[in-house]
Amino acid sequence: MPTVVTARESPATALDTAIEEVVGDLAVLHHDHFRGLLPPERAALAAVHQELMAAESAVAYHRNVLTRLSSGSYPVNTPLLDRLRRTVHDLAQATASRDRLHEGVAAALEAVKAAAPAPAPADDELTPRDFAALLSLAGGGTMREHLLTHRVSVRTVQGRLVELPAFQRLEAHGLVTRDTSRALTVGQPVTLTDTGRTALLGTRRSPAMAAPVPARPAGSWPAPARHH
Repeated sequence: MPTVVTARESPATALDTAIEEVVGDLAVLHHDHFRGLLPPERAALAAVHQELMAAESAVAYHRNVLTRLSSGSYPVNTPLLDRLRRTVHDLAQATASRDRLHEGVAAALEAVKAAAPAPAPADDELTPRDFAALLSLAGGGTMREHLLTHRVSVRTVQGRLVELPAFQRLEAHGLVTRDTSRALTVGQPVTLTDTGRTALLGTRRSPAMAAPVPARPAGSWPAPARHH
């Protein structure tokens, strides 16, 4: 079985920051990949990033060897010069391999971005069903992936199923958030953000949500008082 190189054991790659901006913490990405919990695009990204970390380790190793050989601790003779030439050759090969993998990681990252849900519409374009989903999640919920079918679903604390497209629009718009530090198969808690709570209060107080009062014709008698 090949040795798994973790982010803590390997030097940082040039794309680590860009990857974390898209998928979150790299340690969680590789953990979920090892458990087989990632969709195809993210699994491909995690796999090629694993290879890139190993390539970075190889570059660092040969560079350290070259530094040690040229430190002045060894007498300059034919064996040393031969070893220096071999080390430089190995370092060049490791660097070329790392650069190829860098391109592969960049392409895999673009594939993950392309597979991401479309941006959510503006507030005034959210449908009443979206706001209904937001209201149902006010008390919290859970996103979970089925172990066998790999189907992802969102349920409220009361057990009500929330439509996944509506949840994705709310999440992309910053109205809800989920704890991605937990695996989907275990269940990721879902909560409203401050923006979501503000939007929910706005819909409750919006005059458009109240039933309109019919206007009385000009000159008509005042409406009779209601009896309690």
